[in-house]
Formats: sequence, structure tokens, C-alpha cells
Amino acid sequence: MRACILCLCLLAADATPCLAGEGAPPAATPTPAPANYVATFLGTTLWYRPHGGSWDGWQKDATTLLGYGRQLTPKLALEVDLGPTWVNGSGYTGFAITPGLVWSINSSVYAAARFAIPVDPETNLVLLPGLGLSHAFGRVMPTLEVNVSSAVGRGKPDLAVTLTAGLLVFF
Repeated sequence: MRACILCLCLLAADATPCLAGEGAPPAATPTPAPANYVATFLGTTLWYRPHGGSWDGWQKDATTLLGYGRQLTPKLALEVDLGPTWVNGSGYTGFAITPGLVWSINSSVYAAARFAIPVDPETNLVLLPGLGLSHAFGRVMPTLEVNVSSAVGRGKPDLAVTLTAGLLVFF
């Protein structure tokens, strides 16, 4: 008799997950991260070396950018930014379109491969790889990025180190 009760208990315990699964609501699936974002950036040149020249310090410039990005995978995003640059004493100096690929190394660090294309006053190609820090607060993410840039499109590459602060809003 005790063996039968033990067998019934084991069978009941084994059947409980199946019975609970039939009437229980399905397990919650994680909500996917928003796939799109808008971005705004403010950047400046910390150090600059013209082709064949010597290093110079802060250029007293400011580049403002507005952009759109799309998460291709949880770790990879494609982005395009555009905006003008101003230099203290000279005013407006140019306008650029900047496509880029951003790879999240972890939740706080990312690498960016950007390619600025100045379109005013003259076209050029500027390689703009960088590393950044970020932290998400819900759908808002501030960023801070350091880049090494080189204008290579006209055959006389220069070199610069830039710093950019940004704000992304996911939707």
C-alpha cells in the first residue's frame, strides 16, 4: 500500500508541470529594445596637426549634429548625422554628412567607425574612428566619444583628436 501511495505521489509530482502549464499564462517574453533613435551631438577639436605641420591645441570650434540611427542587431547600429561647424572668430566654416557604424562592446562602451563627408565649402572624406562611453536611462542615452580624425579625400591627410558629447533618444 505504501509503495502505491509513493508511486501516485511521484506520478502526481511529475504531472504537475504539465497541468500547471495548460492553465497558466504563457511565460512573458522580453520586450525588444527600440530599433530606432534620434541623436544630437556637440563636438570640438582638442588637438590638430595639418598635413606636414606641427601639432596645435584646441581649435575653438564647435560642430553640432542631428542624426538618425537604427539598431541592426542588439550590438550593431547604423547611423547618419548631419550638421554645421563653427570656428571662433571665423563663424560658419562648413557642413558635413556623417554616416557611421556603431558597435556596442558592452552596455557602457562602444566603438564607432564614422566617415564624415564635408559638402560645404568643398567635398572631402574624413575618417573618424572612435571609442565612446554611454549609459542608458530608459529610452535616453547620453554619450561621450573620443575620435581620431584624418581628412584623406584630397591626398594631403591631416590628423586631429576630437571630443563629442551626445544624447540619443530611442523610439
